[in-house]
Formats: sequence, structure tokens, C-alpha cells
Amino acid sequence: MEFLNNFFSTNQFIPHGHCYLWKPELVWLHLLSDMLTGLAYYSIPVMLVYFVRKRRDVPFGWMFLMFGTFIVACGTTHLMDVWTLWYPTYWLSGLIKAITALVSVLTAIELVQLIPQALALPSPAQMEAANCQLAKEIAERIRTEEVLRESEQRWQLALRGNNDGIWDWNVKTNEVFFSGRWKEMLGYEDYEISNHLDERLTRVHPDDLNWVTQAVQDHFEKKTPFYITEHRVLCKDGTYKWILDRGQGLWDENGNVVRMAGSHTDITERKQAEKALSNLLNQLESMVEERTAELTRINQSLQTEISERQRIEEALRESEQRFRAAFHQAAVGIAHVAIDGRWLLVNQKLCDLVGYTLEELQLLTFQDITHPDDLKADLKYVDQILADDIQTYSMEKRYFRKDNSIIWINLTVSLMREPSGEPKYFIAVVEDISDRKRSEEQIQASLLEKEVLLKEIYHRVKNNLQVISSLLNLQSAYIKDKYDLAIFQKSQQRIASMALIHEKLYQSQDLARINFGEYVRDLVASLFTAYEVNEDAIALTINVDDHIFLGLDTAIPCSLIINELVSNSLKYAFPAGKNGTICIEIKEKFDSNLTLRVTDNGIGLPTNFELKKITSLGWQLVDALTQQLAGNITIKGAVGVECQVTFPLI
Repeated sequence: MEFLNNFFSTNQFIPHGHCYLWKPELVWLHLLSDMLTGLAYYSIPVMLVYFVRKRRDVPFGWMFLMFGTFIVACGTTHLMDVWTLWYPTYWLSGLIKAITALVSVLTAIELVQLIPQALALPSPAQMEAANCQLAKEIAERIRTEEVLRESEQRWQLALRGNNDGIWDWNVKTNEVFFSGRWKEMLGYEDYEISNHLDERLTRVHPDDLNWVTQAVQDHFEKKTPFYITEHRVLCKDGTYKWILDRGQGLWDENGNVVRMAGSHTDITERKQAEKALSNLLNQLESMVEERTAELTRINQSLQTEISERQRIEEALRESEQRFRAAFHQAAVGIAHVAIDGRWLLVNQKLCDLVGYTLEELQLLTFQDITHPDDLKADLKYVDQILADDIQTYSMEKRYFRKDNSIIWINLTVSLMREPSGEPKYFIAVVEDISDRKRSEEQIQASLLEKEVLLKEIYHRVKNNLQVISSLLNLQSAYIKDKYDLAIFQKSQQRIASMALIHEKLYQSQDLARINFGEYVRDLVASLFTAYEVNEDAIALTINVDDHIFLGLDTAIPCSLIINELVSNSLKYAFPAGKNGTICIEIKEKFDSNLTLRVTDNGIGLPTNFELKKITSLGWQLVDALTQQLAGNITIKGAVGVECQVTFPLI
């Protein structure tokens, strides 16, 4: 501590200003000179450090840092000279000078060792020359790459622009380059064919493979200057194309073929044209021969043709006589009717049907004797046949007889046209169907009576079932045992489900079938009401195809199955007010089967549940009803309960 006190003490010496006799001019001269020198010394290292940090590529950066340290020390000595003008801490000033001397000596030593390395650095002229040489090499390389790129582009454009396929075979490795057009010509994508010789050989038609191989061998042995063949090649779709294949080999100094490149041209159309031309020439030769023979036969058959024409005219006269006989003696009315509706020609049967003579009918049109309620439909058919939308039409309509009575007839009409296509006249065939119409009216009346009777039966069966349900309800009031009461209530619900089917049947337009989707919704709604279900607690989803209609024999078993399964879910699936969902789904499968699925997300079934061993009447009833429907049932109960019944739709 005494040393330090002495070291920084200012009492042992006199200030340096006394040496200057405190002359202001001299003091200010040394003060300003040392201050400016110190500031300069401090700014130089800052710039050196900034330079080294920005130019990290400059070699010997550590030497710049040593110079900076040396300059900072020198600047500090000058500042100490200013300080000692008034405060004589000469020991501290001397220590700073000693440090400056040490840094100076070390920097000088390192600089001596660094000079050979610095001299070895290239001069700016050498660097400029090297840069010029490097720039030339880079420019040359860029030019070469541009030329190669243009060459590659020309090669690719040539491949794409040429309609021929290009191939290049490395004979030593059997690798073959196939252009995109080569693959496209055979119907393949680029990735579907590998670069191997087998891709080419396996597609040559078996009948052409031997002589194609021989042509290649002859070219390799220089028996032919070029390789050229026309052969068939298998395409991707299994067809064959005719290909003109050309190539040129490349031999090494030992006379061995090392490479062959060529083109692949589709000549299928040319081959087809050649074949067609050949066939055409053969046909022309055959036609000339046939024509010569035909002219000979024509000369020989002129007399025969004249005789045949006379025979045909005689046959036409006989045919006309037969037509007139068939027309006038037919068992149905036949008439030729003009486009405006006038009767042109009628047979006697039509006159008998309407009670008019031939002369009287020819003064009328078919509109005059047609019932007004049938005329609109008749005229609509006439417009369609005139517009050539239909060729013929048939309809049932009414005619007024001469005595104003009505006759039902079946009318069939067709149109005769001129060779130019213009309408000529109608041919009408009229058949009396009055007796059949009276029979149909009697049958319709009988069916209506039976329909009313069947509805009454369904209504009475429904009422009787409701009476039985009401009796069970009254009887259950005297039952004290809860188990027996539950049995009565279940029976009452089953009877109610059957009664609902009969109600739907007599309300349906089709008395043999009901819309089962509508029935299921009403059935489940009644079950929810019977069990007093909170609709907010148990959600219901019903998904039934709208086109499902079931007959009585199928609807009753199916409804009882739904009744049992939904009742079980409502009673057991959601204990203690638990929320859940019940889903009913009925779908028609493509094989004319129906699938009924009833599911819930409740507590599920016991782990030891087996349908065949269960003693519950409800499950036994479900099993029996499934067998009655000739169906099969599957039950899953691990998570919730899913019951699926599949049965044929009859």
C-alpha cells in the first residue's frame, strides 16, 4: 500500500510546468501539441480496427491490431505529458512509457518476421493480370456453355419437330436411347419403356424377327451400307404398326461395331393404302371379267326379260284382284282417308259398323262421326304422323253411327307417301270393340266393389285389434304383479303395431302394400309415447328408403321385430335418465334383399349374451319372426346394441 501511495503520489516531485516557468505561451504550445497528437493516435487505431473488420480477406489482420495497440500506447504517453504539467505522477507516466516500449519492441520483432511473407504477396499489377486471365477463362467457358446449350436446344427441337422416332444403340452395353416420339408412336409414356435393347426386340412381330435380326447382322458385317427394314411392331394397345426402320453403324479401329443410330417411321397408312390398292386392282380385274360375262348374258336374256315382264304384269293383275277381294271381304273395317279427313275408299264392313252407305260416307269426314271427347287426341296423332314423328298409331275411340248411337272402335292408322315424301292418304283399320268395352266396365265395377270390401275388412280387423288392445288395457288394471303387467303391456304394444299396419292398408291407394317408411315413423312415435320418453334425452334417427312398400305377410313380422328392438332400447339401454340415440335404418340391397338395422349407443348387452340360449320372450319372438321372413340376424353388443336383420323382398 505504501508503494502504491508513493507510485501515485504527487508530493515527491514538482509539476512539469515548473520546467516551463509556467510561461503561458510555452505551456499552451506543449498542451495543444500533446493533446492533438494523443487524439490523432487514438483515432488511427479505430480506423485500423474498422478496416480489419470490414476487410476480413486482408492477410495479417493481427498485425494491424498490434499496430493499433502500439499507437494507443503512444497516444496515452502524450496525454500523460499534459497531465504531468500540473500533477507530477512521474512513476505512472514512466510505467505507461515502459508498456509503450514493450509493445513497440514486440511489434518491431513481428514486423521483421512478417516482411518476407508480405514481400511474397502478389503486386497489384500481378493481381490485375491474374484477374484478366481469369476473366478470359470465365468468358470462354460461358461462351462454350452457350454453344453447348444452343446445340442441345437444336437437338431437342429436331427430336420434337421430326415426326420420326429416334434411337441410339450402344452395342457394347446394349443400352438404347429411345426418343419421346419413338415411345409415343407405340402408345407409351416416356417412363414406361426402359433404355435396353430388349424393349425393341420383344416388340418386333415374331414372323419378322428373324429377317430383322439378319438385316442388322448383314450391316454389321458391312454387307449392306445401311440398315433398313420394314416390319411390324407391337403397340401398347395390342395392335401392330408397320415401321420403316433405318440405321447407320459406327465401327472402331479394330472393325468392331460400337454404336448404331437410326430412325423409326410409321408407314402403317402407306401399307394399308398399298394393300387397298392391290385389292382394288384385283377387284377391277374381276369386275372387268364379270362385266364382259354380264354383257354376254344381257344379250342372251333380252327375250327372257320380255317374257318375264309379261308374266309380272299378269301377276300384278292377279294381286290387284286379290287385294280388292281382301279389302272388301275383310272382317274389320278398312278405309283410305284423305289428308283433310275425307273418306276416299271404304269396305263394306266399315259401312256396316257405322250404318252409312259408301256414297253417304264419301260425303263426310272422319271428324264428323268422331265423338268430340276423342277428337283432340285423334288429331294430335294425325299431326305427329304427318310430321314423321311416328310411323303408325293405335287408339280406342268412339264413332257416332247414322242412328246417333255410339260404337267403340280400335283404330290403327298408317300413312302412305308419294315417292317424293309428300303425304298421299291414310290407311285406317277399324275394329269393333264395343262388347269388350262393356265387359271392361263390368269388371271395373266388380273391382271397385271388391276394393271397398277389402278396405272394410282391413278397417274391421284394425278395430278388432284395437278392441283386443283395449281389453288388455282394462284387464291390466286388475294385475298387481309388475312382471305380469309388463307382459300385458308388451302384448298390447304388439297388437297396436299390427293394428297400425291394417290402418295404413285401408288408407293406402294400393290395398296390397303400405309405405313402410311412413309406417315406421308412426310406430316409433307411439312407442315413445307409451314409454313416456323425454325427446330431449333420447334422440331418434329414422332412415328408410322412400320406395320401400311391403305386403301384409312381410310388414307384420317386420313391424313386430322393430317393436321388440326399439322397446328393448327404451327400457334397458339408457338407465337412470342417461342420454342417447336410437337409429332405425331400412335399405334395399342390389340383390332384392332388405336390410333392417336398429342401433343404440346405450350400455350394450351382457358379455355372455347368446340369442339361441336367451329365455326372454321378446328375443325369442325376434328370432322366430326372422326365420318366418326367411332371413338372418346378427347382433353386436360390445358398445351399445346393433341388430341387423336381412331378408328377401317379396
